Amino acid sequence: MEVDEILRKYSLSRDTAAQYIDAITRMNQTETAERLDVSRDTINRYKNAFQKMDSKERLLLISTLLQEELLQQAAKTGNQ
Repeated sequence: MEVDEILRKYSLSRDTAAQYIDAITRMNQTETAERLDVSRDTINRYKNAFQKMDSKERLLLISTLLQEELLQQAAKTGNQ
């Protein structure tokens, strides 16, 4: 299964999912909602979607989105 298929299956946006993964590991739901400039309902929807995923889907999504974020950060650092 591809990452885009997982995102479609659970009606998640790629950008918000990546930001959610990053923020929720460091903040509570209210802080995450404020950081992402979305409602707490949106954060709850993402939380519930991640809970519904099987472990393979969740691991693939998290690892892929984090790898993309790391590559973007590395590219920004390399351009400075």
